[in-house]
Amino acid sequence: MRNFFVSFRKNAASPGFLLCVTMTVLLLFAAEVYYDFDTQTRYSVFRALTDFTAEERAANYELCSHMVVQNARSGWFSLFAPIIAAFCFVPTICSEREEKASRFQIFRTTKLNFGVSQFFSGVVSGGIAIALGYIIFAVFVMILFPNINEISGFSAEILQETAFNLPLLTLKVFLFGAFWSIPAMLLTSVLNNKYLIMCIPFFLKYGLKQLHQKISQDAFSAVNTDKNAIALANAINPDGILWVYDETRLVTWLVFGISAALMFAAFIIINRKRVDCGA
Repeated sequence: MRNFFVSFRKNAASPGFLLCVTMTVLLLFAAEVYYDFDTQTRYSVFRALTDFTAEERAANYELCSHMVVQNARSGWFSLFAPIIAAFCFVPTICSEREEKASRFQIFRTTKLNFGVSQFFSGVVSGGIAIALGYIIFAVFVMILFPNINEISGFSAEILQETAFNLPLLTLKVFLFGAFWSIPAMLLTSVLNNKYLIMCIPFFLKYGLKQLHQKISQDAFSAVNTDKNAIALANAINPDGILWVYDETRLVTWLVFGISAALMFAAFIIINRKRVDCGA
């Protein structure tokens, strides 16, 4: 546990942690939260604040603070999550390896203890940084956008039926950030180039997202909806943690849990096989 807290404090105190929080907030503000079918215009959180008056935002339930906080989790934020989460620990790990500083920590403990502590401190710091950015974003949205009590008429009835649980949403964002920190952490065991380590998980997630969309489109465009294809699409959805539904909850947690366990096992095995400790 001591090694974990030492590594976590190091990650949390790094400039990358603050950069991760800041980038999360900016990407959430850049997310699309409203589409005007009349003008065929897409509105990000930033644009909704500048183009609509307070009265106009209050007249549209999609621009209620609760809806904005929930819907902003897609788009640019979810796409770049693997890169921004990796900023918390990848530069630190690569720098320590270049300076041969890791070996002094390993000599005071064991490869296994050091590897486990490094893995979980990086993954947790990545998840916390993204969750913290999401909380800061939510606070600003609650202040700048109308709350549910300011919405009236039919829109208010729709909102009353919409479940909103900020702690649960934050937990999902934390798990999402933590999971997409794992591929970068695994790559630190085989690569020393921090730019490759941070970019490869991004391309992996982008490829999975394109495959998920392709399978989903084919399944729903068929004459008879292909339930097996839909199940497969849900299973490989890289954003599944953010949008867990009752029907797919078990499959989602199994897929992400098994994937995380396999990457953790690979990380530990590779690090224990390293001949030059810390190099």
